[in-house]
Amino acid sequence: MDRTKLISGVFFQLIPTKETFENRSGKWWFALLALVGLALIYISGLILVAVGSNSGIGLQVVAGTFVIGLLVLVSSAWRRWMVEQEFLTKKRAFIWFIGFCVIIVIAVSVASFAVLPAAALDLWFALVSGGFTLGFACLLLYDFYPVLKERGNPGLAVTAGILLVLSIVYMTFISYWIVPHDPFTLDVGLPLAPPSSRTPLGTTELGQDLLSRTIAGGAIMLQVAVVSVIVCFIIGVPTGLAAAYRGGMVDRVVSLVMDSIFAFPGLVLAIAIAAMLGPGIINMAISIAVVYVPSYYRVIRSQVLSIKELPYVEAAVVMGARDWEILFQYILPNALPSAIVVLSINFADAILTAAGLTFVGLGFPIDIADWGYDLTAGWGVLIIGKWWLMVFPGIMIVLLALGFTLAGEGLSEILTPKLRE
Repeated sequence: MDRTKLISGVFFQLIPTKETFENRSGKWWFALLALVGLALIYISGLILVAVGSNSGIGLQVVAGTFVIGLLVLVSSAWRRWMVEQEFLTKKRAFIWFIGFCVIIVIAVSVASFAVLPAAALDLWFALVSGGFTLGFACLLLYDFYPVLKERGNPGLAVTAGILLVLSIVYMTFISYWIVPHDPFTLDVGLPLAPPSSRTPLGTTELGQDLLSRTIAGGAIMLQVAVVSVIVCFIIGVPTGLAAAYRGGMVDRVVSLVMDSIFAFPGLVLAIAIAAMLGPGIINMAISIAVVYVPSYYRVIRSQVLSIKELPYVEAAVVMGARDWEILFQYILPNALPSAIVVLSINFADAILTAAGLTFVGLGFPIDIADWGYDLTAGWGVLIIGKWWLMVFPGIMIVLLALGFTLAGEGLSEILTPKLRE
């Protein structure tokens, strides 16, 4: 193989030559150093927290997830090599890869019951979900980045956004095992104590460790965001698809309903629905979903109205294709990329709306670790100089929303060539 045709990863090449590095720009070096530096800081922080974890096996859990992530990366690299050497077809290699992942899950299950039978299910979930999250992050850097890199800055934005989200998701999955204190335990320190060696991010007004609550608080935000986005997608996409394709009175009635919902200020409507439904993850997700369903409907409807007039759709109609075949084989595959872009951006909107609902008192009680609750509590004591209770949960909300926004905006430019031009 020519040494200039190298295996590309993220910001680096596995077999670099002298000329490779000499031709790199200052922007490339800055990106490389920034990525490596942030990764080292993140890993070091997790290890430092895990060493003094409340569970006593936080370091082992972190190490286990890294081993699983590495195994997933190695198995994917082996799959690619087998395909490149023409030893296996792509389909057979993918089946082997899935089989190897199943073996990893079985091995983790056996190890979990052997190490900690009392909490084997929780330990298994943390190792599997955390390990495969790391594995997917590695695959993004190794397998998908060379493809995204060809897209220019939008590809970089997608990569950065997904990595930022995955880092928070990984921390959330293993949070139970690495937190230095129980997030719900009172009087860990003095109420509203400033950051110290015992409580690095300070304490809440009830003496709870803010670092532990910050690490574990992402679970609520992610659950609400995922459920609300799934509900939006399931309702908005089929509704827009069917109404736009059918047209006539059906389209006018559904459009009127969606426009009526869209006319209300989003946060005000979500507050009204959440107040009626009461607290809870499902209720909060439904209140957010109602606000954003019209976004999916509008995007899909506009796409369907354009696509159904194209020659290949008209040819399918002339050839006698049934309506459901036209919808799902010819129209939906071409309209779906736009819905995926809305979905990724909708995650950020759902997170910010969930934080807003909690801020006005429609969130979760104190016995649940939630960034929104701590942010609301911090607002009340900010005036007396207790800044840490508001700053750290706020930073996590901004980072998670920023990750989804970067991924969504990058996908929007990648999947919309006219926008890029």
